[in-house]
Amino acid sequence: MIVIAAMITTYDNQGDAYQQAFQELAVNVRKDPGVITYVLHRMIDNPSKFFVFEQYETEEAIQFHTSTTHFQEYRTITTHMVKDRNVGFYRVVD
Repeated sequence: MIVIAAMITTYDNQGDAYQQAFQELAVNVRKDPGVITYVLHRMIDNPSKFFVFEQYETEEAIQFHTSTTHFQEYRTITTHMVKDRNVGFYRVVD
């Protein structure tokens, strides 16, 4: 299993629009093969900051996810909303 942790900061007053775009994306992503978890979190005391927690069965599932039309459309729609994006890839340690 591979985990992706993404920290996203939106520009001021773009948080609600970003959240809406992500929620629309998530409906489709959760149906993609190999997706285990795909959840958005919003910081309580700073509504411009988001944390995305993703789990995938394989690297191929991640590659499929990033190649889908729905993911590419999300990136196009949100590109002007996102100020900073920090993405980390992790493997579970037993």
